[in-house]
Amino acid sequence: MKRPVRGFTLIELVAAFAIFAIGVAIALSIASNALGMAKRSSEYTRAALHAQSVLDELGVGEPLEAGGDSGEFDDGYRWELTITEQEPPAASTGAIEQIPIELYRVELVVRWHDDRREAKFSTLRASNPSLGGL
Repeated sequence: MKRPVRGFTLIELVAAFAIFAIGVAIALSIASNALGMAKRSSEYTRAALHAQSVLDELGVGEPLEAGGDSGEFDDGYRWELTITEQEPPAASTGAIEQIPIELYRVELVVRWHDDRREAKFSTLRASNPSLGGL
């Protein structure tokens, strides 16, 4: 007695291939998105490092003054700096205490990819006018 030959039908092979193709497409999409996110993360990290270098130089050698400045780094990142004088916070009694420092709000914007991406940084800096800066 002959046993019937067992194998896969054409429909089963097509269904298996379709499931495999869908799985590969999903895996490639996930990998592509992960690479894009890693690249954007790297760009924002570079922007933060550039911002830190600009902010570290601020007030060194010359006192802080209200105004603005801008510049460009060698790798195409550009920055714009705005410094405004800030009033000291009021005390709990509502009175503004006289303190021997000047307070400045520093806002820095770093842009790249032809201004399509940007990162904003802001901080407060204190300066002692009698010492010419802190």
